Amino acid sequence: MKHSIRIALFALCAAAVLPLSGAAQTIDQPVATVKLIRLEVYSLLQFKADLKLVEDTLHTQLTPQQRLDFLNSQIDAMLFRQYCERENIIVSDADINQAYLQLKSQLGPGATDEAVDASLRSQGIYVAPKVYIKQQMLLNRYIQLKKSAELKAIKAPTPDEVLKEYELRKAMLIRPDSVRVSVIFVDLRGKSADERKKEQALMQSIADKVKSDPTSFDTYMLQGMDPSSGYHATSSLLVARSPQSETAYGADFLDTVFALKVGGISPLMSNPTGYEIVRVNEVLPQKQLTLSDPVPGQPNATVQDWIVYELTMRNRQAFLKSVQDELVTKLRKEGSVKIFDDSLNF
Repeated sequence: MKHSIRIALFALCAAAVLPLSGAAQTIDQPVATVKLIRLEVYSLLQFKADLKLVEDTLHTQLTPQQRLDFLNSQIDAMLFRQYCERENIIVSDADINQAYLQLKSQLGPGATDEAVDASLRSQGIYVAPKVYIKQQMLLNRYIQLKKSAELKAIKAPTPDEVLKEYELRKAMLIRPDSVRVSVIFVDLRGKSADERKKEQALMQSIADKVKSDPTSFDTYMLQGMDPSSGYHATSSLLVARSPQSETAYGADFLDTVFALKVGGISPLMSNPTGYEIVRVNEVLPQKQLTLSDPVPGQPNATVQDWIVYELTMRNRQAFLKSVQDELVTKLRKEGSVKIFDDSLNF
């Protein structure tokens, strides 16, 4: 756990801290105090609340060492926020709000704030989404201002590195038996009984027509692009014979489409969301993928493109970790931190 906490250094924590000033305050027992430009206290009450959120998400109780690791990550985040304030490294609320909306849109239409929060927790992020976004943007801004030269110096993967990675992953780079299909379908979710009956009858009439005249399938495909047609159409869908596809589409769907030859059209099939008719356009046997082959499901990206991207991201992650480790060391030396060890025994 220590490693995962350190990687997410400034994105993990947003402890509620109280500045220590001359004014009288009522605070509970401190678990730590931190000072870079001002003295702040991290209270035991808040620490327990933050810890509970982590443990509830992980469904496990942290060990004493993991608690200490978590506390240190909180302290590092507090020091970083004070450092940004001192160095005038800022991000605007407008930028944070825009980034939040982009994050929300990635979860699909109608995504809720609760869905965003759940998504971040599943990735090991235990703070409010906008707090996380702000901390990430501050870190990116710090890198732009202080580490831009080092960032630009990150080299692209060499041909030898790409080939070595390809050989290492070769056993994984196999395209299973696959078919490329076109699909005409209706989605009955949220429809009334009358609407479901009407759309089932429409799909049955299409199935009967394409059975007697297979060439009409293309006409129905084109009409399905019109929202007023009463059904939908997908012109190209790659389906692999795999456990993942069976989970996504169902065993009956796989059995049907893999029994068809090129140009073959299925009868009307039901699924948990509605009805569908499928035509097989291409049969692709299992194949060991080469560097120039497209990535299954991503026709515009080759295996080489994918490997270069993976290696580039690995190099950037290594750079990010080194920046964070260096910054932690710097701020720990410049700042003052006191941990009340007795407060961790509960």
